[in-house]
Amino acid sequence: MTRWWGPPPVAGQAVTGSVVFGDTVQIAGVDGDVTVSLDRPPYQVTTADDAPVPLSAARARAQPSRLLLARHQIVPFTGRDRTLDRLADWVGGDEPVGALLVHGAGGQGKTRLAAHVGASCAAAGWAVWQVTYTPTPVAGSPPVSRVALPGGAVLAVVDYADRWPASALLALLTQLRDLHVRAGARVRVLMLARSDGYWWPALADRADSTLSIEVDQFPLPALSADSVDDRPGLFAAAASRFAAVLDVATPAEGWPVPDLTGGRFGQVLAVHMAALAEVDAARRGEVLPGGPDAVSSYLLGREQAYWQQLHTRAEAPVQTPPEVMHRVVVAATLTGARPRIVARHALTDAGFADTGPAADRLIDDHTTCYPPSDPRTVFEPLHPDRLGEDLIALSTPGHDSSNRLERDWTPEAITALLTTSEAPPAWTNSAITVLVEAAHRWPHLATTVLYPLIWAHPRLAIASGGATLIRLTSIPGIDLTILESLEPLLPTGRHIDLDIAAAAIIDTLTRHRLTHTTDPAQRAHLHATHAWRLANAGQREQALTPAEEATNIYRRLAETNPDAYLPNLAASLNNLGNRLAELGRPEQALTPAQEAVRIRRRLAETNPDAYLPNLAMSLNNLGSHLSELGRREQALTPAEEAVRIRRRLAETNPDAYLPDLAASLNNLGNHLSELGRREQALTPAEEATNIYRRLAETNPDAYLPDLAMSLNNLGSHLAELGRREQALTPAEEAVRIRRRLAETNPDAYLP
Repeated sequence: MTRWWGPPPVAGQAVTGSVVFGDTVQIAGVDGDVTVSLDRPPYQVTTADDAPVPLSAARARAQPSRLLLARHQIVPFTGRDRTLDRLADWVGGDEPVGALLVHGAGGQGKTRLAAHVGASCAAAGWAVWQVTYTPTPVAGSPPVSRVALPGGAVLAVVDYADRWPASALLALLTQLRDLHVRAGARVRVLMLARSDGYWWPALADRADSTLSIEVDQFPLPALSADSVDDRPGLFAAAASRFAAVLDVATPAEGWPVPDLTGGRFGQVLAVHMAALAEVDAARRGEVLPGGPDAVSSYLLGREQAYWQQLHTRAEAPVQTPPEVMHRVVVAATLTGARPRIVARHALTDAGFADTGPAADRLIDDHTTCYPPSDPRTVFEPLHPDRLGEDLIALSTPGHDSSNRLERDWTPEAITALLTTSEAPPAWTNSAITVLVEAAHRWPHLATTVLYPLIWAHPRLAIASGGATLIRLTSIPGIDLTILESLEPLLPTGRHIDLDIAAAAIIDTLTRHRLTHTTDPAQRAHLHATHAWRLANAGQREQALTPAEEATNIYRRLAETNPDAYLPNLAASLNNLGNRLAELGRPEQALTPAQEAVRIRRRLAETNPDAYLPNLAMSLNNLGSHLSELGRREQALTPAEEAVRIRRRLAETNPDAYLPDLAASLNNLGNHLSELGRREQALTPAEEATNIYRRLAETNPDAYLPDLAMSLNNLGSHLAELGRREQALTPAEEAVRIRRRLAETNPDAYLP
């Protein structure tokens, strides 16, 4: 079948040379603007190299698992006809910039699929890039990533996209969007992930609404749904290729095909692993034992034999005995590739070695067994990922009494690896991610190691990042007390990455809690919190229903007990208005916003100390809704009243209310500017900036972001007045502040 992988570059484009991602982003040979970014991105861009890496028969016999690695391409890519047709349509579409998520379980063949698509695009003249998340650059790494852009189109492949912070993915999409804007290059971003959980809707919403990037996603179908489901044929083809590399004669009657029915063989890798185990066992004159975990146990046993072989060889033997190497491989599979100094600390924390010569010897011996893909690092984990996860699980007691890999030291070592240091170690994200992914398939690992670890040290899970937290919530039958231990640590304000994870956690807990309470006040509170978390994560449609539920329940409660529940009704109406406004329904948002103001005004008349602050908040929101409807003159009245109330409050209690006053002044300035009253807008904008500056001097962690925002607005107001020289000063200061913030917390502030 012939597929056309997209149109040729648009006539007249002059995109030539290269693109540099890093301290300087430049495109050579472009007639037009050059994009320059002084920020080092948290990712590395390299030209994709899809040529197979040679693998000798001797190395394959010694360590059969290497035959499974995608980079060797031992088994040719086959099947996936429907998916390839769909991807060809996406690549060849009319959209100038498009992003597509392909998601599926580990071992489904996503990496091989992307390599096949990349090779097809490269053959059609596209630049094909591989993008890797690098939160902490390795010492010695180049300050920039230079990649070729020979034509006018680029395919960027992002693997493990669900493990990236949302901010890093947005930064990448922004830079690639800018590449199109500046150079006219057609851009396609192919993201691969195990899931499309909460992270994807939030990211897709931002990419579409903020960056105007066409986004789509689809699950990688099971083999039966993508092409002819011929698992025996797939097994036979893989076994034939493995036998050829291992120099094993194929039996005249062909390789005996095991029972490949059932979900556990729905992934290409699972079938390939079964074929490899069958061929290697035959080469060694063994019979592959039965049982659902026999394949992994056999291949991991071959890893142990490989360690033994290196330890006992006559020439340059590896000093570390196999039992100790088992510990080191477990540690490396959890930490992932690291600089040597970090690997030393990992071995020490796990209790496997003291720092110094002993640790270095273990590291050197491990490097002999598993040469790193990046020479600046050590501790290459056991690949493929599925086999590494199986090593962790089968090394942990509690699965099967006949398991030969089980070791009593595993739970204690894993816990020590993550908890010996006072602060979460550098490998926290990697280790927790591996444990979570393995727990999806190995329940005993969750109950023996993962859950006790998080229960005792919930900050480790938070430190592992939003993507891992989302995967944690989807573990089948997860112990909800684990999620409850994380709830108090979720951010109380907005956080671009953890907002999505918080929504996933609260969503799971809310569904459970609603089934265990009939108390209307508790149910209303659960719905209100649920709506707020969903809205923070960008799931606006989903947030509307619980927001309406909370409002309806509080309305019924307020009818029978107004003294107790009118404040709650006003709060829920206020939030409902915000949810409707976020959905682009400003007419509908106006009604609950106006009702919230009326209720809070009555409450403030009888108890101003308690309710004036809430009235000011609702007035602020009402002004925003009126402005969105184009009723700017009417919007000015509640905005001005909010300022007056907050000014009085701030005079009596500046510590509590000055921040609110600054926020209202900021809004008032924007409303005046929208009315064309630019000179008047300048006064509240300057006052807001002055307040935020004083607040930031005493509490920079809390108020520097607000100061940067107000400086940004002040610069805009000055520019609107034609005072461009003066506008430059606050704009430059805003950039400096946000740059410092992004250096210390890129997840929150890079966007």
